Amino acid sequence: MTDDKRTPHSDARRSGTTRSGASRSGVSRSGTGRTGSSHSSSRSGAGYTGTRTGTSGTRRRRKKKSPFKRFLNRHFTLIMVILLALLALFIFLIVTKMKSGSGEEKPDSGVTKTTQTPTAKPDSPSPTPDPTNAAEPTATPSPEATPTPEPTPTPYVYGMCSSVTLDTEAEPVEGDNWEIDYLMLVNWSHRLKYTGNPENLVRLQDVLTADFYTIENPYTVAESKRNFVIETEEDKYDRGNRVALEHLNEMCTDFNAKTGIGIKVSQTGAYRNYATQARFWNNRDKSLNPPRTVPGNASEHRTGLGFDIWVLDSGENDTTWFRENCYKYGYILRYPSDKKKITGVAYEQWHFRYVGAEAAKEIFDLGYCLEEYIAYKNGEDLANLPTY
Repeated sequence: MTDDKRTPHSDARRSGTTRSGASRSGVSRSGTGRTGSSHSSSRSGAGYTGTRTGTSGTRRRRKKKSPFKRFLNRHFTLIMVILLALLALFIFLIVTKMKSGSGEEKPDSGVTKTTQTPTAKPDSPSPTPDPTNAAEPTATPSPEATPTPEPTPTPYVYGMCSSVTLDTEAEPVEGDNWEIDYLMLVNWSHRLKYTGNPENLVRLQDVLTADFYTIENPYTVAESKRNFVIETEEDKYDRGNRVALEHLNEMCTDFNAKTGIGIKVSQTGAYRNYATQARFWNNRDKSLNPPRTVPGNASEHRTGLGFDIWVLDSGENDTTWFRENCYKYGYILRYPSDKKKITGVAYEQWHFRYVGAEAAKEIFDLGYCLEEYIAYKNGEDLANLPTY
């Protein structure tokens, strides 16, 4: 059997040390236990005797100060000096800003506004510039486009147009719908460039519709008596310039109203194609000088502006009324009897040419033929006109 060997310390621990409130009860180290009272203890033998009871027996420990508080206590004076310096600097900046705002001078009338900038002290920050006083950027003007110069118009030359050439040796070329000018001159010195049809041709029967007209369309004439060369379907019909025909109709209508006499337009009395006019030239009466016909590119019958008017008065063909009144309708007698040397064509009492009302009135008043009038309008000397 094992001996129960309990030491005084073990008995004391096991008997229990109780804690009540903030006091500690215990035993003093004496013999086998630890006893005591109040906050004193005695030591005897191998241990302590006594206990710690009550709040009065609590040991007060002194708390240590934090490093930050110790730093504040030690450097309080230095910290206060730094704070005061920062406060003084802040006040200085405010005062400087206020002075810079009130230091601008009011500009005199008509004087450019200027702003005084105070001289900044060393170590002082520069004042922030006022964005309202910043100069607005100047817009760069875009370059203006250089206008394209208008072409200088070609001065109008009376008697000329794009269909006429002064080269009497030039052979005409094929071409249709060529330009017509009411004052175009077509004669020995002014030749047509083209062999085809001019612009604005219409059938006579579509304009001259009255019953007093006798229109001799080429296709109605027997081939043995036909002078017109039919090359196309339209060649079967007498044709002319529409505007010229409308004025011709007015003139013939007035003549018929005054006389009751009818008018005839023969198969070759209006527009002629190049082949027909060439036939006339090849079959001309060479004993006449000047001739009564011209080459294919020198005849104004090819323009559709000239018409041979036959008065149905029992064969007299008296065109006196037409010669005296035709200018009122824009027509002239194209080949007067006293102008043969200038026109180069024998007298034709039946051939009338449309030139427009204004020009026809001037020509009638001046007593000119068309060649003289063209030279007069172009400022040329009439004495220099070619003669035939």
